[in-house]
Amino acid sequence: METTEQTLRERERCVRICRRRAELWRKTSAARSGLAGAREEARARANEATYLADLLASGEDISDEHR
Repeated sequence: METTEQTLRERERCVRICRRRAELWRKTSAARSGLAGAREEARARANEATYLADLLASGEDISDEHR
């Protein structure tokens, strides 16, 4: 398997993991907690996982933005 294909497969695997983690954070007991801080933490972590999944799925290389 060539390196480009391996990279694409790894990105796809990471996207699935991030989407699964986002869903887990949305469903966790912290998301339904009576504590505002716990709810905010769950929301922030779900948003972060979704952001990472979207970035990986886009195929963009963020290192190019920081040069």
